[in-house]
Amino acid sequence: ILRLEVEKLQIQMEDLEKTYKYMIGEDLDLVSFKKLQHLEKQMNLSARKIRSKMDKISLERIRSLRGKEQTLKEENAYFRKELDRSHKASDFNLDMTKEVNDKLETDATTQQDLSQTSLNL
Repeated sequence: ILRLEVEKLQIQMEDLEKTYKYMIGEDLDLVSFKKLQHLEKQMNLSARKIRSKMDKISLERIRSLRGKEQTLKEENAYFRKELDRSHKASDFNLDMTKEVNDKLETDATTQQDLSQTSLNL
């Protein structure tokens, strides 16, 4: 029984090797026209399955990339708002600093004028 099983597996292996060679275009000289048509039909079916799988993978990648694109757009919008807030805060601080400096200069000038007036009296 074991010997029969081994022989059966050897025959299957030889058939698979032959079919593989046919599929890659080798040893076709002695193949009948009908067998060639059958091989062509199998290869066309395989090519359609491969294209279908590639299309599915491509669509999944597109969906994934669109999701990433959306996430990046949202992050970009958030960071733009943060940058705008930062610029506004910076502008406010500059305005306040200018006001304080102007006030200090005015106070210093007034103080000098008062001191000068006191000395003149």
